[in-house]
Amino acid sequence: MSKPLVIYDNDLAGDFDGTVGLAVLFGLEKEGLIELYGVGLSDISYWGPIAVDNAIRAILKREIPIGVIFDKEPDLSPKTHAKASFDKFGARISWYLCQDVVRLFRYLLATAPDKSVILISAGPMTNIANLLRSEGDEIIELSGRELIEKKVIKYITMAGDVHVTEFKEYNVRCDVDAARYVFDNFPRGVPLIVVDFRVPLNTLTGDIFGKAPDYYPIKAQWRWFGDPEFKRPSWDPYATLLTHPRWNKWFKLVGPGKIHIDNEGRTKFVKGDANQYYIEHKEGITNVYMRNVIHNIVERSFSD
Repeated sequence: MSKPLVIYDNDLAGDFDGTVGLAVLFGLEKEGLIELYGVGLSDISYWGPIAVDNAIRAILKREIPIGVIFDKEPDLSPKTHAKASFDKFGARISWYLCQDVVRLFRYLLATAPDKSVILISAGPMTNIANLLRSEGDEIIELSGRELIEKKVIKYITMAGDVHVTEFKEYNVRCDVDAARYVFDNFPRGVPLIVVDFRVPLNTLTGDIFGKAPDYYPIKAQWRWFGDPEFKRPSWDPYATLLTHPRWNKWFKLVGPGKIHIDNEGRTKFVKGDANQYYIEHKEGITNVYMRNVIHNIVERSFSD
């Protein structure tokens, strides 16, 4: 069986766990388990695509297409770890040289073999909602929904909190309409798997980058925080870890059912016949164990 193609959509200039999740994908590709196929950015930091491109070129030694929300002007604020990559390594691309994220995703799906793509969003779900809403065009006559149904093996999203339903999780709260649209309109033929706020909360990762060589761009981003023990909950690394072919060593799926979102962004899971699930740790799997799993994979990304 050929390795899956992974599209990663994330607010990569925001919380650092998105970058840890990207490093997990680098480690899995170096191990020959996946191929990183494209990256979309769900925030508008000017420095985000630069940091992603610097990391990809240094670690994977190739180029990967990057998509941005092209109808918005980028945010030039330097108050992001992503700018630390630019400060140390410069830039070979800019926001204005990236592709529109929805057009990029449509192209990547159109040119992929059927049922070969794992789609991940670990940020606001704006880009995935707009992909679902997209209509046929000169790239391919299929709508976004039809493309996903034809090309995607599974969709993984870090979103919501199914354990504490009063909690309004950030990724959902940022664009409640988009999140609701995705959960209400995602094709039933494609499994939708949720990593919620609560399960990865106490799996703290990131300080492994202190061991990385100085030419590894993500280390510069990690150092930006100024704490040699800096680490974050593993929300986005859990999402990217679900691309591992043996993910079920660590996680079990709860479902099927349906995620419901209220007007303020609270999430609730109701069991039923929709093809939606959320994850739990398997019995005996601890947060410390998962921290070691993630750090071992990340460490492969900076091993020659």
